[in-house]
Amino acid sequence: MRAERFRMQFRRLTGNRDGNFAVLGAIALVPIIGAAALATDLVGAYLEAERVQNALDAAAISSVRAYGEGAAQDAAYREGKRFFLSNYSPPATASTSGTTEQVGLSVKFGRNANEDTATAEFAFNHQSMFLVRAPLQILRRAVAVRAANAEACVLALNTTAARAFEVSGSATVDMTGCAIVSNSNSNDSIYVGGTSRLKAECLYAAGSIDGAAKAVTLACQHGVERSPRVPDPFAGKALPKTSAWVDLSGCGVNYITGGGGNGSCNGTGQTPKNANGYVVTLKPGTYGTLGIKGAINLQPGNYVIDGGRLELDGQAVVTGKGVTFFLMNGAQLLIRGGATFNISPSLIGDWAGFSIVAEHGNAEPAIINGNSKSSITGIVYLPDASELQFSGNGSTGGECIRLISQQIKLTGNSAFKMDCSTELANNALTYPGTIRLVQ
Repeated sequence: MRAERFRMQFRRLTGNRDGNFAVLGAIALVPIIGAAALATDLVGAYLEAERVQNALDAAAISSVRAYGEGAAQDAAYREGKRFFLSNYSPPATASTSGTTEQVGLSVKFGRNANEDTATAEFAFNHQSMFLVRAPLQILRRAVAVRAANAEACVLALNTTAARAFEVSGSATVDMTGCAIVSNSNSNDSIYVGGTSRLKAECLYAAGSIDGAAKAVTLACQHGVERSPRVPDPFAGKALPKTSAWVDLSGCGVNYITGGGGNGSCNGTGQTPKNANGYVVTLKPGTYGTLGIKGAINLQPGNYVIDGGRLELDGQAVVTGKGVTFFLMNGAQLLIRGGATFNISPSLIGDWAGFSIVAEHGNAEPAIINGNSKSSITGIVYLPDASELQFSGNGSTGGECIRLISQQIKLTGNSAFKMDCSTELANNALTYPGTIRLVQ
C-alpha cells in the first residue's frame, strides 16, 4: 500500500510540466553569465593595458632625454623606471616578471648621427576576475626618439616680447648650420619681414613664427613652434670686480673722448694732439667711459666699463686680440656705423670665448654696427639688455659670433660661422634635440 502510493506520487511529479521554464532559464543563464564575465575581463585587461601604455610613454621619453643628455644606459634606464612607477603600479591580479620594486620593464637604447632612441617594453599576465582560466598575456611597447642637439647662433631670452628675434629691412642673414632660438610665446616670436632673407639650420620658437616661406630657407623640414624654452646657459658665471678708473686725460682728444694731448695715456706712452697715423695703445682695467674716436690698439685682458658707455664712433679703428669687455653698473654699448673694429676674445680664463658681457640687471639696449672691414669674434652675452641691434659685415666666410640678449634684431647683411669651437673656447650654445614618440 505504501509502495503503491509512492509510485503514484512519483508518476505525478515526473508528469508535471509546470517548472520547465525555470529549469531551462537557469540552464540558459550559464553561457550568458560566462560571456558577461569574459567581457568584463577583456574590458579590465584593455583598461589595464592603456594604463601601462601611458606609463611606458613617459618612461620612453624620460629615458631617451637622459640618454641624449649624456647619461649612461643604466642611469637612463633608472630614470625611465622612475617615471614608469610614478605613473603605474601593477595590480595584485597582474603577474609580472618581478615585484613593483623589480618591475619587468625593459628599455633598449640606440644611437646614430641623427637621433637617439629608447624602446620601452612591459609584459604582464592579466588574471581573470570571475573564471578559472589561463591569464591574458599582454605586451605593450613605446618608442621615443630624440634628435641630435642643434647648435644655436642666437638666443633671445625674453618670454613674452613680440619679435623677440627679428630680421627686417633688406637684411640678408646666413646662419647655415646654426639654429635660432626664441623663448617668447608671442604670435610673432620669430619675425622675418620686409625684403629680408634668412638662411638657418632651424628655427625654434616658444610661440609662433612669422615669416614668408620665400624669405626663410631652413635645413630642417620646418620651423618648430611651441618648442621648450632654453634657459640662460651662462647665468651662474661670476663677473669681475670694478676697480679705480683708468686716467685717460693724456690719451689725445682725437683718440679718446675726454682725452688731452702730450700726456701719458694709461701708462703706454706720450700721445700727440693730432692723429697723423699714430695708434694709441690701451691697457686692461676699469674705465668709467671708453669713447674711441681714432686708431686704438687694445692690449689683451679685461676692459671693465663702470656705469658709463663703451662707444666707437664712425672714425674709430680698434684692434684687440684676447680682449673681453664687461658692461657693469648699467654701462651702455654703442658701436656706430662706419667704425672699424677687429676684436677677438681670450681663450683662457673664466670668460674664455666671450667678447662682450653685460651683468644681469643691465637692461640698456645695445647697438653693434660697423663696416665691411669690421669683425667681432666670440660670444656677445647681454642677458638682460632690452634689445641688441646687430649689423654684420656681410662677409661671405662668416663670423664666429654668438648673440644672447632679451631681444635681438638683425638689420644688415651678416653671416654666422658654425664651426667655431676653437674661437669660442669650446663654449657651445646648444638647443636640446626635440623628443617625440614614434610608437
